[in-house]
Parts: sequence; structure tokens; C-alpha cells
Amino acid sequence: MKKIAVLNNKGGVGKSTISVQLSHGLAKLGFKVLLIDLDGQNDSSLFLGFSEDLYNKTFYHLVDKRNASKIQECIINARHNLDLLPSSHIEEINAEFHRASRIDIILKEHLKDLETSDYDFLLIDCGPQRTKINDAVLCYIDNIVMPVQVEAASVRAVGNIYEYLSDLRLDPHMR
Repeated sequence: MKKIAVLNNKGGVGKSTISVQLSHGLAKLGFKVLLIDLDGQNDSSLFLGFSEDLYNKTFYHLVDKRNASKIQECIINARHNLDLLPSSHIEEINAEFHRASRIDIILKEHLKDLETSDYDFLLIDCGPQRTKINDAVLCYIDNIVMPVQVEAASVRAVGNIYEYLSDLRLDPHMR
């Protein structure tokens, strides 16, 4: 399974749009895709036609230590070959990840059941902030898709991502 994050530290550059379009395109090509919406605005979920009243369990329920759900309970079929894992309570997820002793393996632990699934691609729509959630995502994924608009703040964010990877002691050339 190929794991890809759609990330830029600048908001409004099209992360959610690209996440949904790339996921849908891969699904149309016959690949089995899971899109995880970890942006607090939940735009990927919304763009796929799902508002918060249409799902019961989310990524939050997967990581909630008091009453953790199984990943299959949290996944929604959005299209043929395209599943969605929406999020809710993004602040609580981030707080939970702050308490984790090993941010570098937390997603591997919570998403371990996906390793034996039939997904070809896992895409993660990330929020624009430096958060523990994004730290965990960067430690988990294989590649980054970084949307950039031709404007100073968006372009500057490219350098910030390299700095971010360096701060996490991740090799940016491996991404």
C-alpha cells in the first residue's frame, strides 16, 4: 500500500481538492483507495458528499483510548474503489497524540489493520498547521504531494516543509 500525504503549511492552496481528485482518479483507474480526512475543516469529506450528520464513527473514535473503535467501523464507502475515513474532534486527536510517547509509530499502531487490507493507496488530507497529527502523518507516509499556488506565502511554505521534515529528523529525499 502506497501512503501519500497532501500537505502544505499554507491554507487555501487546494489540499482537500487535490486529495479528493487524486483519490477519485486513482479509484477510477481501478485502484482501491482510502482517503483519510485529517484536516479540521473536513473539506475532503464534504467534497465527497458527507457532512458530519452522515457518519457515526470517525478517526477520533479509532484513537479514543476510553472506547476505541475498530477501523472498519469508521470507514465509509464513498465511491466505487474509494473509501473515506472522516475525522471529528481534531483538537482531541491532537491532544491524544501529544500524550503519545512515540509519535513516529502512533499511526502505524492505529492503522495496523490496513496493512492486511486490499487498499493500493492511502491518501491523507492534512491540515495546514504544524501539529502532532501532522508529525505522526509525516512519520507514517511514503510520499508528500504539496499543492503550491504561485504566490509568495504558498511558495515560502515549500521551504517550511523541508524545515519541518528536518525538525522531525526525517530525510526529505525519502519522501
